[in-house]
Amino acid sequence: MAEFTHEVAERLLASCQSGSEEAAAAFGRAFDGEFTVAAELSEPPPLDALPAEWQGPGLAFWFTVGDASALLLLPESTGLLPAWCAEPDATGKSKLATVAQELGVILFPEEFQPSEARTDRVADLANTFSQSDPTAEISCLQLTLTRGEQLGVASLIWPLPASTTVAAPSPTDNSAELENEKEPVDPQRAAPDSSASNGNQLRSRLRYTDLDDGLAQLPSYARSLLKVRVPLVVTLASSRRPVQEVLELGPGSIIQFNKSCEEDLTLEIGGQAVADGEAVKVGDKFGLWITSMKMPGERFWAINGKRQGNRVK
Repeated sequence: MAEFTHEVAERLLASCQSGSEEAAAAFGRAFDGEFTVAAELSEPPPLDALPAEWQGPGLAFWFTVGDASALLLLPESTGLLPAWCAEPDATGKSKLATVAQELGVILFPEEFQPSEARTDRVADLANTFSQSDPTAEISCLQLTLTRGEQLGVASLIWPLPASTTVAAPSPTDNSAELENEKEPVDPQRAAPDSSASNGNQLRSRLRYTDLDDGLAQLPSYARSLLKVRVPLVVTLASSRRPVQEVLELGPGSIIQFNKSCEEDLTLEIGGQAVADGEAVKVGDKFGLWITSMKMPGERFWAINGKRQGNRVK
């Protein structure tokens, strides 16, 4: 992989310009509107005199590229961000995560495709940029976003150390609020059960402000399970046919499925359907826009004294 330095500015600019329409569509899906995007190189801001529009809240998009990273700053003062970005719910967080992944594919050349992309809503963009440990050898590319009569500039800065891609918490961080809403502790429930074997005690309830915080609190043996690779399959349609019909298949054969081309696609993980979604184009590739989640079917055995083997679904 080529080194992701300030010297790749022209290649990055060409990629942004060629993908401007797709980037505009990605912003439109995330922020509910019709956008246009224009890209151009600009001088990086002086480290001791950051732009005034960065002195406030906004969205910080982090992209990890090899041993470096890039940071895209979109100020809230542009008026381009919907109100829900200040306190995104589960759907909003999903939209922000999706647009980060899409922009990573669209804006960056193939040889610099990010291995990780994420979005954070931060209280102070200037502080977030300063904490990213920028050096004198950085480059800046401006994306001019337009929606109707509203116009704003998002700044893409690179290279930054990949180890610093942790944004400052937003003012909507509800950790203190969650702390105040903790359930009262019942002394009898909190006390260790002396009758429990092997000295087992009641574990404290896991509390977290977001997904990353919750994952960090898991024990190491549980976090290791998150590294297990599982197959993800998007199913367009399926059909069951006799073996004789399968043997008769050949070039030019047409298989008819009992499913409309307008219906949602199904996402399966490890052979289990977990979500439905719509096909979307991301750059020169296709992706799945998840529209709904599916709960796995419950399966258990009916036991009357001893297992009888009657499985209940």
